[in-house]
Formats: sequence, structure tokens, C-alpha cells
Amino acid sequence: MPKLISRCPPYLIFVPFTIFSKYLRHVRVFVFQNELHCFGFFVLHREDLSRTHGQGWTDTFENDRKDSMTVASLFRVLSLDYGADLVYTEEIVDQKLLSATRKENHILGTIDYCIEDDVVLRIASERERGKVVLQIGTNNGESAAKVAAMVGTDVAAIDVNMGCPKPFSIQGGMGAALLTQTDRVKEILSSLVATSQVPVSCKIRVLDDPSSTIALAQFIERTGVAAMGVHGRRRSERPGDSNREEEIREVVRAVGIPVIANVYGDDPYTLSGGSTEMETHEELLAFRERTGASSVMVARKALSNPSIFRKEGIYSMDTEIKNFLQRACEWDENYTMTKYVVQRMLGGEQEHDPRGKATVQAGSVVEICRAWEMEDKYEECRAARQSKRGDRVEKDETTGVEYVDVTFPMKRLRTAHSNSPRCALFKLCEENKEEKPIYECVSIPFPLQRQRDSDRRYEAEVRVFKRTFLSRIGQTNKKMAEQVAALAALIALNERGRLDGEWEELCE
Repeated sequence: MPKLISRCPPYLIFVPFTIFSKYLRHVRVFVFQNELHCFGFFVLHREDLSRTHGQGWTDTFENDRKDSMTVASLFRVLSLDYGADLVYTEEIVDQKLLSATRKENHILGTIDYCIEDDVVLRIASERERGKVVLQIGTNNGESAAKVAAMVGTDVAAIDVNMGCPKPFSIQGGMGAALLTQTDRVKEILSSLVATSQVPVSCKIRVLDDPSSTIALAQFIERTGVAAMGVHGRRRSERPGDSNREEEIREVVRAVGIPVIANVYGDDPYTLSGGSTEMETHEELLAFRERTGASSVMVARKALSNPSIFRKEGIYSMDTEIKNFLQRACEWDENYTMTKYVVQRMLGGEQEHDPRGKATVQAGSVVEICRAWEMEDKYEECRAARQSKRGDRVEKDETTGVEYVDVTFPMKRLRTAHSNSPRCALFKLCEENKEEKPIYECVSIPFPLQRQRDSDRRYEAEVRVFKRTFLSRIGQTNKKMAEQVAALAALIALNERGRLDGEWEELCE
């Protein structure tokens, strides 16, 4: 493990929900995301500690920076733009990553780890270089080490989530289930430290007995990790429970590596005799001071107000949403995630603000953008991607199958009435006195669709006008697979105009 400084520098940090030396003069921010939750780090460096210039956690987290995502990568980049110094991925289970294939996406300028058309991890090659930390869920050292070997230096560091209390983690022997399994903790962290080309960290929760928490933290330090996150609630506790600041402070005093104190962005805490919420940069700094930690992890707040990372203050709801939608257009974010984030930012206003109501009713990304007067940006970005992509139809000369990798939100069918892709393609055949479309499986010798073994999603091909069309974007059911195949056919036949409104979301 690279040489590290002997004492951790104080910072503030923002961590995942399920989702380091000189004392520097400014605050730096980090971001996590877990599934539909996006999170970040605040980091405050102070000015007196000596700095290590070798490779290691110190350099990873302390290089001077001009700036102190699926939606994960998008939200991480947005947070970097607001002042984040490092960003964390959502917690990804090791086996899922190991099932993925690494691809370079030249259209978006990203590194994608994909299972079929599902992007498991997307990293912005330029914007996140040296700033993105991979957060994994694991229950054994062998798999964790394989992940480290797989990602290499695509990430700046690897973090093991040992604090998640959710059933999927506990039942899988991951997350908070590891807190009482020291042999397994040693196996996982030691294997990672020995294999990883980048620094390794982990995140824990406080235990029922404070002395046991200190013993665990010191045990973890001896495995060679470069830093440690500490959540001030116990495994059975949730955001409504008190955050044990004193217990975090005792861990800070007991170890010599950087400690990241975890506090949710909407955690109530006492300030000047009253209970309030962490809403500003200054309040996070105060929390860091009270715990004595190097950094403070904050959750939740950043999903509704990612501009909490700005020293200048939080943006208005209108600005937050428009800034997010601008990047959603640039990154070709899908409908489901775009709508989720905008609704989260809207909060109760989605019931009162006309734009919020329009967002709730929207069935595509462009309709959401239209509600916020961002349609021109959407069209500009779509045209730019199309120019990079070139011909949308890719033909397999061996099989003759023509691929158009498109999809659309299922909700779009509910507003299409009788003008769905299948209906439009059927009418086209009637008008041209052609045989009606035939929908079949791709590779299994029974009709309709095939279900992919890798992710149990469906693909369908359609034969029409003596040609065969297919979208390789998997669908959750057979009917959707047929509708998407029909849309692919209409596009390849230059008959997309038969469908009203916005339908397709292209696969980047």
C-alpha cells in the first residue's frame, strides 16, 4: 500500500444513502449515488498538516483542484460542477460488476461497464478522471479482488460498504452484516489492499458498545485501508434516530487514518440550543468541527439540492432543475431516471407548480424538457449525438438483420391510443398491400420473443417488407419487445413520421 500521512486531514463529506496534507483553505465535496439516490462528499482540508506526494489516499483526495452517475454518472458530474472534489458511485454488488463487459463509449466520452444493454457503471472519462471512487458491496475477498483487477485505474479509489442495513445487503452477507464478522472483514480488505492499483477505504456503522466500535475501527486500520467512513447510527437505527457524534469523535481519536463522519443532509442536529436541518455549507462545516473528523458525509439533501456543494449557497428550485436537465440532455439520460430526479427536486411543488404537474404527466424526456422550456437544448444535444453516431441502422451482412437500438418508456403506450408502433406498422403494410408483420424470437425455435439469459429481458424481431428488424435493448415483457421492434422497423423504413410525438430513446 502506498505510503500515507500519519494523521488524517479534516474534511467534510457527503455519502451514499443505501448510495483526506495540508490543512487546505477551501471546502471540497464528494458525491455518492445508490440506485435512485445520489449523494456526495463535502471535504474541508486544513492548513497545517504535511502532505504526501506519493501515490495513495492522500494524493487521491488532496491534489489541488480547480473544482473542489445511468443518473449516477450524471449526478456525479453535476456535483463536480458545483464544487465536488471527489465523487462516489452507487453501491454496486461485486458479482454484478464481474458479469459486466468494459466498453468505451465514444459518443458520450465515457467508460461503460455493461451487461447486455444495461449500463452497470458509467464513468465520465475526462470529467471524473482521478475523482470517482467505486463503492462496492461484497461478502468475500476473492470477488472483491477480482473487481479491483477489473477496474484497474478507471477509478480513483475503491470503497467497501460495510454499513448498509438494507435487507438485500444483510441477507447477502454484505453491508452491515460484516460489522461483527472480523475474519471476513480482514479477508476482504486485505485482499483489496494487496490487489488494487488505487487506494482502498470502507464505511462502517457504530456498534451497540462504543468500545467495540473503536476495536473494530483499529482492526480495520491494521488491514492497510487508507481511510474509513463512520456512520453515527447503529444497524437497527434510521434517519429519525440521533447521530452519535461523540462516538464518531472517539473513533477519530483512536485511529491514525482519515475518518469520514457520516451525517444525512436532512439530519436534525442541535445548533445554538435549537433543532434544525443541515441545509448549508456552513452547517456541514460545523458538524465536521464537532466530530473532529477529516471529512463529513452527507446524504439525501444533495438529491433535492445538489448545489449544497456551492460555498456561495444553494440555487433556487428552478435553477437546480434546469441545470440538471441541461446535463440530462447532454448525457442522454433515460426517461425514468430523469423524471425521478426532477420530481425529487420538485418535492411538494409538483402538486402546485404548473411545470411540476406537466412533469408528472410527461411520458418522455423531451416532454419533461418542454415543461421547463428546455426543449431546444434537448434537440440540440440529440442532433449532436446523431452526427457522431452516423447511420442509425446497423445491418448484419451474415444474417441480414437490421439493428436500430431504440426503446421508449412504457408510459408512452398509455397515451398513444390506437397509434402505437405496432399499429402504425400494421397500417403501413395494409396501405402497401404487404403481408402483415411477423414477430418472432431471435434465436430460440419457438415464436414471439427470446428471453436473454443474462438479465431475463426480452428482445423481439419483426419481419416485414421482406426485411428483418430488431432493437437490442431488452424489455421487461414480450409486448414491449414487439412494440420496440416495430419502432425500429418504422425508423429503418423511413416511416417514423407515422407516429405522433416523441417516442424513441436511443441506446448510447
